[in-house]
Amino acid sequence: MDQNPYDTYSCAEVHYDERGLEGDDSGQSAMPKDIYNAPYARKGAILRALGWDTGVWGKRGMETPYCIFKPVGLLPKRQYCASDALWLRIASQVHDIEMIQYLRTAWERWKGMPMKNRCKFFRREKDGESDPAAVPALVPSNFAQRSEPGSKAGTDVHSQTNWYHTDDETPIFEGLLETLESDILVALKTSEAMLRWRQNLKARPQSRYFYSLVTHPGHHAGKSSIGGYCYVNIAALIAHHILHPAAPEEYYGQSKYEKVAILDVDYHCGNGTISIFWDRPDVFVASIHADPSGDYPWNSGFADQIGEGAGEGKTLNLPLTPGAGWAEYEKALRAALAAIKDFGAEAIVVSLGLDTHRDVPVQEKATAGMGLTSEDYFEMGKLLGGANLQLAFVQEGGYQVAVAGQLVAQVFRGVEAEFNRTLSRKRRLD
Repeated sequence: MDQNPYDTYSCAEVHYDERGLEGDDSGQSAMPKDIYNAPYARKGAILRALGWDTGVWGKRGMETPYCIFKPVGLLPKRQYCASDALWLRIASQVHDIEMIQYLRTAWERWKGMPMKNRCKFFRREKDGESDPAAVPALVPSNFAQRSEPGSKAGTDVHSQTNWYHTDDETPIFEGLLETLESDILVALKTSEAMLRWRQNLKARPQSRYFYSLVTHPGHHAGKSSIGGYCYVNIAALIAHHILHPAAPEEYYGQSKYEKVAILDVDYHCGNGTISIFWDRPDVFVASIHADPSGDYPWNSGFADQIGEGAGEGKTLNLPLTPGAGWAEYEKALRAALAAIKDFGAEAIVVSLGLDTHRDVPVQEKATAGMGLTSEDYFEMGKLLGGANLQLAFVQEGGYQVAVAGQLVAQVFRGVEAEFNRTLSRKRRLD
């Protein structure tokens, strides 16, 4: 039997947006400075660690021996790639339409107000701001108790900001909308690539894995909430889209998926993802994270939260003990992968956070914390590759720009090592 050429090596297909890759974080010049969060710098560091700056342009994109880089600007556009359609037809599949409308319009409404009408408690100035006429970023002044009777989002941008935001570390600022649109397009292109791969090739699923290298993380963005540096839930978009493609049925034929799992390996619980699929039977969500009694998000991620209705039993929270190292993490990861297998998932969307590393500054070390090393990320990749399912990675948190790229590369090396091991075994058996 002829050897399928795609079965002879493992390759990552990386989808990303090129904005803000000058290396100096110029893409976030309008973003209020945050001592932890530098999303544009993180994206550039990861691309360079994966060899993006040493690749050669080919028919499929920028290529290195183990990566194909596909900037969204080079990919074919369809009618739904227009701005309105990206939000109304794509993002609204996993988020409430009212929240989507808020995200689409908040900055222009805030910017268009007379300065005197911008309530002072909602203003977030940039560090060193010298222009008194500059429009400050928009943050909530307080947070609505949405579970209380008599609460609702008003029509004013101030009221809606208090309603949809869960913290004041996730601001609305100039240029955010365009970046989020690119992130949505990255998610869309990743899911389409997964569907095409499943449709056109009979290769082993792990011989091609996919990576949505978005600018802003998404796993804390809930069905109707924004927070934790997250605005749009990219992992949820990919999972939903490969189950329910936006293109007509005849376009993808039998290539769409029936069951998908999202595995969140970020240090913090993927509370937004959990909220989106809380009562859905077709997506299994597993999250390995710090104990929410001791770290963000504080009120989601407990082991007894398992979904409800049709989704009951389709959510698996695996909070770890304070200071957990690889031994405990590996046990939880194996348990998550076993549950995903029992669910019958055909693909795993991995919310790839890099903040489980032992030196990450955002961890509450006194009450939670984790202690993974760079070598542990390699082992993580091996276990993920050993699941023998289609893999798609989505970039989530990562607050050490200096090592972020190294950690992603380690995960991918682990996936490739496991593929090579199983390929060698297959050849021996053949």
